[in-house]
Amino acid sequence: MDFHYYLLALLSGGLVGLLLGSTGGGGSLVAIPLLVYVVGVPVQNATAMSLIVVGYSSLFGAWKESRQQQVHVVSALLFSVTGMIGAWVGAHGHQLVPETLVLFSFGNLLLFISVWTFWKNYEGEHNDIPSGCAKEFSVRCALKALAFGWGVGLLTGFFGVGGGFLIVPALMFLMGFPIRLAIGTSLLIIALISIGGVAGHLKVAYLDFVLTGLVLLGSLLGLMFGSQVTGSIPVHHLRRGVATFIGVIGMMLILVNGWHLLF
Repeated sequence: MDFHYYLLALLSGGLVGLLLGSTGGGGSLVAIPLLVYVVGVPVQNATAMSLIVVGYSSLFGAWKESRQQQVHVVSALLFSVTGMIGAWVGAHGHQLVPETLVLFSFGNLLLFISVWTFWKNYEGEHNDIPSGCAKEFSVRCALKALAFGWGVGLLTGFFGVGGGFLIVPALMFLMGFPIRLAIGTSLLIIALISIGGVAGHLKVAYLDFVLTGLVLLGSLLGLMFGSQVTGSIPVHHLRRGVATFIGVIGMMLILVNGWHLLF
C-alpha cells in the first residue's frame, strides 16, 4: 500500500469527522461508501471499521460538547442500553445478507433520509431553550428513549452507521431538545451504541489497524473543525447541504448495486 492509499484513508476520515461534528450524525452515513469505494475496503471490514471510527470520534465530540453542558447524560445512557443490544443483533443480521444487497438497501435508506431531512421543517432549529424531556425527564421520557434506542441500534449494527441522523430529530421532536443539546447528546449515544455493533462484527471482519488509525485520525481532525461549523453557518443551510450530499451518495449506491443485482 502506497502513500496515495493512506492519504485517501486520512481524507475520508476527515470528511466523516467534519459531518459528525457539524450535524451530530451525518458522517456515519458516508463512512461506508467512502471506505468501500474510495479507500477500497471490503464491505464487511468497512462496516466494522466504520463503527470503530464513528464510535471513537463521537466519544471525543461528546467530551467536547459536555464541557459546554451540551450533553444530556441520562437520555444518552437510556438510548444506549437498548441500542447496544439492537446493534449486536443487527450486526449478526448483516452477515446473512449478500454485500450487494446491503449496499443497495443502504442507498435506499440514504435517499429516504435525504428527502425527509431536506423538506422537514425543524421548528426547534433556532430554539435554544430546553423543553419537554430536556427540561424535566419523566418515566415516559425514559420509555421513549429505550424504545427508540432499540430501533436505532438495529440500523447501526446492520449498516455500520452511527444513527445520529435519526437520534438528533428524535431528541428534538419527541423530547424537546434544542439542536445543540440534541447534537451533543447524539454523539454520546452513537459512541455507546457503536460498541455493540463492533462486538458483533469483529468475529468475522478483518481490521487493518494502521488503516483504521489513519481514518480515525482524519475523523478526529475533521470533527474538531466541524464542531465550529454550527456556530458559523445557518442551521437550515447546513442541514439542506448535508441532505443533498447524502442523497447523491444514496443514488450512486442504488444505481451501482441495483445494476449488479439485475445483471
